[in-house]
Amino acid sequence: MLSSLFKVKTDFHVAKIDTVNLSEEDMKHSEKRVRELEDEIRRINELLQKGNYRYVGLRANLTLEFCPDYYNV
Repeated sequence: MLSSLFKVKTDFHVAKIDTVNLSEEDMKHSEKRVRELEDEIRRINELLQKGNYRYVGLRANLTLEFCPDYYNV
């Protein structure tokens, strides 16, 4: 489930980068965010493998934000 969440977030930023109407600043932000997400999921996977955890809990807050549809721009 966590990997799926990271994939959705990464895909969102990749789609933003591919949008023609983005400013240079927005593109750099999305590129940076993709790298951060990839590093974060890699660190989580390493921690889980090294820690020999049998169970992992997940607590999260959900914030809804209405954004443009970057796939259809």
